[in-house]
Amino acid sequence: MSNASQVVAVLKRTKAKYVESAKTDIITALNFFHDLSPDAENFTFPDGTRNLTFRLKGTIPVLYKGTTYNIPVALYLWDTHPYYAPICYVCPTPNMMVKESKTVDKQGRIYLPYLTDWRHPGYDLIGLLQVMALTFRESCPVFAKPSNSTQRLASAGGSSTPQSQPAYTPYPTSVSAGMPPYPMSSPQTGQYPVYQPPYPNAFPGIPVAHPQPPHTSPVTAAVGTIQPEHLKASILSAVEDKIKQRLREKLGTVHAELASIRQTHSELRAGQQKLKNICDELASEQKQMEESLLIYQEKKAELTSILSSHTEDMSVDIDSLIDACTPLHKQLLRCYVHDCAIDDTIYFLGQALKQGRMTLPNYLKEVRQLSRKQFIYRATLQKCRLKAKLPS
Repeated sequence: MSNASQVVAVLKRTKAKYVESAKTDIITALNFFHDLSPDAENFTFPDGTRNLTFRLKGTIPVLYKGTTYNIPVALYLWDTHPYYAPICYVCPTPNMMVKESKTVDKQGRIYLPYLTDWRHPGYDLIGLLQVMALTFRESCPVFAKPSNSTQRLASAGGSSTPQSQPAYTPYPTSVSAGMPPYPMSSPQTGQYPVYQPPYPNAFPGIPVAHPQPPHTSPVTAAVGTIQPEHLKASILSAVEDKIKQRLREKLGTVHAELASIRQTHSELRAGQQKLKNICDELASEQKQMEESLLIYQEKKAELTSILSSHTEDMSVDIDSLIDACTPLHKQLLRCYVHDCAIDDTIYFLGQALKQGRMTLPNYLKEVRQLSRKQFIYRATLQKCRLKAKLPS
């Protein structure tokens, strides 16, 4: 099954609301990050609901200390994706542990400004994964668990000089103990003094022996003193931390501004298309009005010519010129005219009664007769309209 068909199948299984938009976003991300695979999983969301959810799980390449490592992650998409930010986790293997930081909590959940500011279409999965890779370059989210030999060595107290290897090494483990990947979980310089174990609070449950001060010779006692190169390394680390922090803030600001510009550009393009459609519609209406104006001008000229060619003839009966085209319509017209005439007659009879020009018995007699006729005309009018299939 191809990636596209597999993605569509999983989206339909998880009842995604925007299948096409989500498919485009997911396929684009899978084309760049080939180690991710789509699947469905029953996932409990932060609000407590548990649903069958679309999941992207696998590894993303991260360049750390000059070497590329694969960091295991999992992305859980809402059914409203891509209009709602996914929930992301670091998924350590059994021989790893999560390194808690400001972007990753102890459960492995990832917190990034990119997720907080998520807004479609300016934000997408490929951008999120790239921001993850960039963030993990500065702070590796997983570390390798200490081996059994390291624990036994840490618990042995017979040596006069403690080992300089930290209590746990960050993933990847190929980095030497002398230059641990930045940042480490302990702010103390436990690698260099003799009398303090390195990173004492890394594993509280593991006993770590405290070596006794040496009693052999001044030369042995001087092994734990801080050398100038140690101070230099500490200063360089602090400067590097400061530069990386400012660079991260600068990149975050630039990325937010770029996303805002993209959103504004998208809205402007949509507005441009709407204006173009309105202009095209106005041009079409203007053309139709110009054509209608020409027709009306021609008809007006024709009527003027006809009127000028005929002299006034008062012997013509106007009522005979205005008539319906069929007998049914003629009957309908006559009934309507009689109905209106009776309305006018009843009105003027009422006015005559008010002015005392006729008596009340005569008024009632005439109105009764006219009402009977009007009823017949109106009933005939309704039947004619039904027969002619006119709206009632």
